[in-house]
Amino acid sequence: MSLDEDTRWLEWVTKQFEAIAGEDKEINLEEFKTALKVKESFFAERFFALFDSDGSSSISLDELLGALNLLIHGSEADKLRFLFQVYDVDGSGSIDPDELRTVLKSCLRESAISLPEEKLDDLTLALFESADKDRSGAITFEELKAELENFPEVMENLTISAANWLKPPEAEERRRQAPRYLTRAYWQNNSRKLSFLMAYALLSLLLFSSALQHHSGGGVCYMVAKGCGQCLNFNCTFVMVLMLRRCLTWLRATWLVRVLPLDQNILLHQIVGYAILVFTVVHTSAHILNFAHLSRHTGYSLWEYLLTTRPGVGWVRGSASLTGVVLQLLIGLMVLCSSTFVRRSGHFEVFYWSHLSYVWVWSLLLVHCANFWKWFLVPGLVFLLEKVLGLAFAHMGGLYIVEVNLLPSKVTHLVIKRPPFFTFKPGDYLYINIPDIATYEWHPFTISSAPEQSGNQFPRYNITSTVYYYIHGIYTIS
Repeated sequence: MSLDEDTRWLEWVTKQFEAIAGEDKEINLEEFKTALKVKESFFAERFFALFDSDGSSSISLDELLGALNLLIHGSEADKLRFLFQVYDVDGSGSIDPDELRTVLKSCLRESAISLPEEKLDDLTLALFESADKDRSGAITFEELKAELENFPEVMENLTISAANWLKPPEAEERRRQAPRYLTRAYWQNNSRKLSFLMAYALLSLLLFSSALQHHSGGGVCYMVAKGCGQCLNFNCTFVMVLMLRRCLTWLRATWLVRVLPLDQNILLHQIVGYAILVFTVVHTSAHILNFAHLSRHTGYSLWEYLLTTRPGVGWVRGSASLTGVVLQLLIGLMVLCSSTFVRRSGHFEVFYWSHLSYVWVWSLLLVHCANFWKWFLVPGLVFLLEKVLGLAFAHMGGLYIVEVNLLPSKVTHLVIKRPPFFTFKPGDYLYINIPDIATYEWHPFTISSAPEQSGNQFPRYNITSTVYYYIHGIYTIS
């Protein structure tokens, strides 16, 4: 937490304490749990026992704030000593396997993480054997400190974790603060994305307006259908442009990376996908209303307009209505199956196979709309070229992982056999597939090296949320 957040937190704790404490200005264990909203009883009991310096089974505001100030402003050694005392349940001055298991189980439960009992036992054993250097059957403070000094990032996270258990609930904090979309920091940090989205919305509005004007004599429903159709011509090709990986990688090496949100192409792809669904629903609904109006003045019923080619609607043998119905179903299915709850529910193949429907969508659009080919021609050729190049490179020789190591800095180190043609530059990445886990899942990883590797010939790049790779026989980006 920042200094301002620390101050607000201590003020919150003080108000909570004063609201609950009785005339003696002290609180007991149950009141402590209520005041600081600690969900897990284990941590509440351990913290209370350590805060109760005089052993009176109650704590005063001075005792509480003194302990919290230690957790916030104390040295790393002081925080680690406090953490060790939390883990040392029986106060013996050492941590045995049962105590370590109790702590890990409580940590997982507090974080809403479910882990089978046998996995928890394995984790406990691995951590305990690593820290118990003298094989005495117990971990002393010196052993814990020596073990964590080899993992500075873990050390830092552990020494702040005790205070984290006592933070006020996030939901309560959010109610006090303005929505993040209305903050100045959000607009400053996302200026490229927001500017791009505004330009995208303006272009869509211009396309819609121009189509309305061009078909102004056809009635309101017909005009709205044509306006949405023009937007769909653009969006159904633009959604493909956002997934041209090789082109986007090339653009990242140009000045455009400072103007366009190229690293957020997947998010923009999703936004455009939802826009396609909305435009499709409005486009179809407007046509249905228009057909219902026409059916009163022609010899065709509404169902004939929608499900047959008799009225002759469309430029390919009157098939516009039939292809439109199929397109509506395919687009709805693609959006549904690409939802987060589908992709992350262990059924990624549902997303994968349903997304391959884009081939049918483009094919039907070429038949459905007489002008779609003009929008599709150039992006479609580039997309086809990327696919051909990808297949060609894949047959020239794959990248095979020959060794996997977990480095102390929590970096995954893969030693990969490099084919002769493989070259790379800063900012490039690999797609890794593990067929035994999922045949069709490919995950992008930045090519780089871990902090432990020396002698690298490139400067360090700060790349967040990624697993770093070392290509065997080459010094990569550090």
